[in-house]
Amino acid sequence: MASSRSATATLDDASFSTQAPIACSDALARTAAETCRQHERLSKLMTLAVGKGELGAAHAMVDTIDLALAEAVQEFERKCAKAPVSEQPDVRMAANAMWLSAREYLRRHSIAERASRQIGPGGDSLGDLHFEYELEASALLGLKQATASYQKMRPETKS
Repeated sequence: MASSRSATATLDDASFSTQAPIACSDALARTAAETCRQHERLSKLMTLAVGKGELGAAHAMVDTIDLALAEAVQEFERKCAKAPVSEQPDVRMAANAMWLSAREYLRRHSIAERASRQIGPGGDSLGDLHFEYELEASALLGLKQATASYQKMRPETKS
């Protein structure tokens, strides 16, 4: 298993930043799939009423993968602003749909997090919070579906 120091060195490597747009799209697909998997795992653990330590670790993993997804989205945007993802229109459309879904999920997640921090003693705020979390869950489902569509065309992105 690689240490965090060697992983950081890999990320800083100049060859990593010179990846082709399709490689960035593939990385986005793998990260999006893992994001969906970690959220599903957290949801299952919450229904099992596991201990605080295990639940805290699951929350930390979800936070980490959400950050990784945001980085993958940014890298996709940098690479694909200069060159198309692929010459194949169906792959390009699927990659763009996945990217848009990832952006929407990250936006909804940010709004839901902000709403949960602003919750007060008012009666309406709980309803608003529930609404925001439902929209976040819907965005996560959209990300899962868009990622699955992309991975059908590029099965090598499944890990």
